[in-house]
Order: sequence, then structure tokens, then C-alpha cells
Amino acid sequence: MTEQILTAAGFKIVTRAGFDAATDVPAAVRLVAERIFKRWGGDFVVYDPAGGDDGWLLIDDDRDQIIGETVEHLGRLKPEPPAPAQGSLF
Repeated sequence: MTEQILTAAGFKIVTRAGFDAATDVPAAVRLVAERIFKRWGGDFVVYDPAGGDDGWLLIDDDRDQIIGETVEHLGRLKPEPPAPAQGSLF
């Protein structure tokens, strides 16, 4: 269930090899990830391909933990305001 929330929000959970092969990772996110891999390692990555250079990135050996932390983060975000109503009022 939590993984479905993550993917519905546009985030991706991949292995390190999948992350290295991905073509939708923002450049600055990839740079940060390379530094993290060199220093601490990590087998799984959660990232937001649409987040730009300031997008979400979590790397860890525990897949379920980083999914849970990302879903928790999403729950703290303020929802986007609804689009203004179209039409006329009588």
C-alpha cells in the first residue's frame, strides 16, 4: 500500500543499478547520490524525477524504511489548493 502511495505521487523506488541506468534523474540529484554511494553505500533509492535539482532523494539498504519515510514526508506536505471554479454565478 505505501509503495502505491509513493508511485502515485510520481516518486520512484529503484535499486542502485536501476538508478544508475535511469535517464530521468535530475543532474544535481545524481551528483548528490554519487557522493552518498561513495561514502555510505546503499542498495535502494527513492527519488522524484519531476522534482528538479532540489527534488526528493533517499538512499538506504532498507527498502521498506525509505518507502515509509517518503510516504511520511508526503503526508506532511500541504495539499495543493483546488483550481478556481469555472463558470458564472447567478
